[in-house]
Amino acid sequence: MEDLTHRLNAVTLTPPASPIKTGLKPRLVYVDGMNYSDKFFKVGDHWCFREARQNIIKMVKHARESNIVLKVFLDAYIESDEAIQKWRSRREKEVRDRTRNMPQAMNVLLGEMFSMAGIEVAYSVDADNDDTLASHAHHDRAAVMSRDKDFLRYNRVSYRIFEDFTYKREYLHLIPRRSTYLRPEITKRDIHKPKPGVRSTDPGFVTLPDFYLRGSPSPLTRDCGNLHITVRSLRQAYYASLGIETTVREEFPIYRTSDDDEGVVWLEEYVLPCDEYHNLLKSPEEAYEHYFGRLVRPDGVSNRDWDNHVYATYSVVFELCALHLGTSLFEMLSSIFVMVIIAITIILTLAVTTSTIATVAALLPS
Repeated sequence: MEDLTHRLNAVTLTPPASPIKTGLKPRLVYVDGMNYSDKFFKVGDHWCFREARQNIIKMVKHARESNIVLKVFLDAYIESDEAIQKWRSRREKEVRDRTRNMPQAMNVLLGEMFSMAGIEVAYSVDADNDDTLASHAHHDRAAVMSRDKDFLRYNRVSYRIFEDFTYKREYLHLIPRRSTYLRPEITKRDIHKPKPGVRSTDPGFVTLPDFYLRGSPSPLTRDCGNLHITVRSLRQAYYASLGIETTVREEFPIYRTSDDDEGVVWLEEYVLPCDEYHNLLKSPEEAYEHYFGRLVRPDGVSNRDWDNHVYATYSVVFELCALHLGTSLFEMLSSIFVMVIIAITIILTLAVTTSTIATVAALLPS
């Protein structure tokens, strides 16, 4: 397993950029990245990651003009029982209500896009993201940007909290948190010492080889099953490529329908690494064709939900291939997006041409 850490840190993107106001001491602002996903992604449109990148570039540009150095913290996994229970409840609601507002693997896409914009990214790997961000901000004398009230729970902290941001001309305007009310059920705690560990690139599945816990990648899990289960054999090949030799406990939400037991349940299974499909890890397009080459659209599904489901099918395959190859998930998905746009353009062009020919033919004398 010595190669595991090296493999999981293989992606190298643009190094952190310096603020442009070189004569002034910059302000450090540590951002709870997932907390502002709706500022970058369009809610309900999972293919909008290219637009999300432009929104991130805008934020970074305004931050530099304001002499602010951003550092973005992202979840790699969930550690505390409190956080896991909250996470499970949300995933169950998504399956039950046939919803998925944000794209599968969004934490990976956010990390890559901020890195490409020259911003330092920190994936929390030793503790919950809140605990990690709070500790780093406290010890580094940085401010915290988060809407999460849990940052009020820490004792004797040095950081200031901003709850949102906006733009004023070319500057990034930070909005301070006004309310300091902490719900009674949220217990106070001390800052972590020393600072919990972080990684600068997508660490992959940091809970391996012990377990693999994921949610509902598609709004159609209730109708089409959990896509993480569909690509299990590809994931088993990834386990084998990491040198894992023991069984991995996998757990996903599914929707069970029967006369006496209907609703969301968590399916738990133990799987062994297997390299049967190792070659598919090297060929994302071939892997996609193998698992999702013949998609069947359920009756009554809206165009938006179907488009988001199709995105999820690409994402669950490409995520594994990108980790194995040490390449960018954003670039992989972008190439598919471009291909789809080209195909649609060709189809529309042909449709217009055919229509025009038919119209002209109808006007010609017989």
